[in-house]
Amino acid sequence: MKLRNRHIFAAIFIILSSAVLFDCKYSFADSGRPKEGSIDFGAKENPALGTSARMGAFRNIFADVAEKVVPTVVSVIPTKIDTIVFYKNPFYNFFGDPFFNDDPFQFFFGNPRRRGQPRSQEPEVEKQQRRQQGLGSGVIVSESGYILTNFHVVSGADEIEVKLNDGRTFEATIVGSDSLSDVAALKISDDVDDLPVAYLGDSDKLRPGDWVIAIGNPFSLTSTVTAGIVSAKGREVSGGKSYQNFIQTDAAINPGNSGGALVNIDGELIGINTMIYTRTGGYMGIGFAIPVNMARSIMEDLIYHGEVVRGWIGVAIQDMDPATREALDFGKRKGVLISDVYKGQPADKAGIKSGDIVLSIDGREVNTTNQLRNVVATIKPGKKVPVVVFRDGKQITLDLKVARRDDDKIEKLASNEEDNISDQKKEKLHKKLGIEVANISSDLREKYGIDKDTRGVVVLDVDAEFRDARGAIKEGDVIMRVKTSRTDFVNISNVKDFENATKDVEKGDSVMFQIQRNGSSFFAAFKLRK
Repeated sequence: MKLRNRHIFAAIFIILSSAVLFDCKYSFADSGRPKEGSIDFGAKENPALGTSARMGAFRNIFADVAEKVVPTVVSVIPTKIDTIVFYKNPFYNFFGDPFFNDDPFQFFFGNPRRRGQPRSQEPEVEKQQRRQQGLGSGVIVSESGYILTNFHVVSGADEIEVKLNDGRTFEATIVGSDSLSDVAALKISDDVDDLPVAYLGDSDKLRPGDWVIAIGNPFSLTSTVTAGIVSAKGREVSGGKSYQNFIQTDAAINPGNSGGALVNIDGELIGINTMIYTRTGGYMGIGFAIPVNMARSIMEDLIYHGEVVRGWIGVAIQDMDPATREALDFGKRKGVLISDVYKGQPADKAGIKSGDIVLSIDGREVNTTNQLRNVVATIKPGKKVPVVVFRDGKQITLDLKVARRDDDKIEKLASNEEDNISDQKKEKLHKKLGIEVANISSDLREKYGIDKDTRGVVVLDVDAEFRDARGAIKEGDVIMRVKTSRTDFVNISNVKDFENATKDVEKGDSVMFQIQRNGSSFFAAFKLRK
């Protein structure tokens, strides 16, 4: 009995001990928590304590610049208006109007009214407007309401509205625009007081590595500020005949930023954001801005003269490749090769010849075709300037009187150049591609309704046998760019450009055209049959 009791007491003791221990296991966590605020978290010393004095000014610099500059950047809202005309009776165009003397059953069973025969009464016509809005950016550059933006932001707009950072909204008109540089000048229509105005800096002083800030309205997110550095200067993106001297930056630029401000850390406007490099449609770390010195010069021409006055010397030019350098014994020096000289034009009168290499003009060195084109464009027509060329192993200085660029004259010269292309070459080109093209003359612009700013070659004929993308190309289409299996996209300005871009294609090669039709563009890609 006593032994049994001992076993019972021992079991009870074990159970109670376990309960106590079990309870203590959980109650210890509650009772043992530290008092709130009794622990010091983090190191006691700032690792950058020694640099805080130096970083003090830089810490707020972007915010300070944004506070001053953001009010000068506006939303530019262009609106295109299309008018749609339709009959209230939808069957009118098919069967006549059953509500006015025309019997629709006669269309099937009787003698339909002869084409051209007037109806006794026309049905009621209704007109509706379709409004399509875009969004870009602009920079206020004058207290009197002038705004600097991109040509492509406002091109084709019937109405323009600008919205300021403070919420005020005004109507604006296009004072002038220039497609060759993608610059446009706007003017607020109303008399406005207290407009914030951007300070125009000097873009020539920029250096790769300088801090810059981009301000605009990407994806309709107004007054967005992004920062980066100047990645490069003097960039040419697509080649061709447009005037390009872009600042490249890694400050985030997206659709909607076009026309917005690129400023330095002093808050000075040093560029107008204009385009990006992308494979996705969005930011990929490479954006481009028009230098403000270039944009300002063009804007002032547009405001004061209504057009951009550019210099022109009458040459065709090309960059130097290693084979050309070796053939001309030019070494590693830099310059621009003259591939052709237009007869009777300034370069011809000055004694410049095809095969010369231009080293400098008006005291400014030129290393690329883009650089030479931009330098010549900035020289005032009528000015005499020295031109240093390399010819037959020697440097020669010639005096040249710059003329004014005249697009109509250039078109005629290009047309004459087309005439100089042999019939044999034309026939060979037509046979290879099955497409006949011509330079865009004034008559062809009028005949096919081609906009005056459009550049390329106009399609005159396409062989009817094609079942590939060429079958969709029509007479009057404009081929603006060409890409082949062997080359990147090449901008086309005349028949010679088109011939040069396609002369090396062979059977089995792929060819792609960028084509403009009725103000819209599309691509047509095909492969030459073997």
